Amino acid sequence: MEINQFISTLHQSKQQAITWHHQTKGPGSFSEHKALNNYYDEIVELIDGLVESIQGIYPRIESYTLSNPVNWTEGGSTIYFKGLYDFVQTNRKTIPQQETWVQNQIDEVAELIADTLYQLSLK
Repeated sequence: MEINQFISTLHQSKQQAITWHHQTKGPGSFSEHKALNNYYDEIVELIDGLVESIQGIYPRIESYTLSNPVNWTEGGSTIYFKGLYDFVQTNRKTIPQQETWVQNQIDEVAELIADTLYQLSLK
């Protein structure tokens, strides 16, 4: 996988979290609302650090692709973040940038996703 595709997915996750944050409703949704808020606040800094450090050694990352976020459904965010965690763990092995410092930054992304999944379970 090319790094631009990997980063695009992380950017997409930020936008998806913002969308769902604004759409949550119903009993137990406050914890989901807060978990999504925490995710999109923290992922911005992690993406920025990852991209900028990679671009210090490698060429600029270009050609990002983003799709439209989907609307909120009950339980959908947990399914999404489980899939995102699997995506990160699988595709981190296939990007060309395999230095430990890059992988350590990806560890922080995986940790944030895992923490978000925990927070989503607190309904």
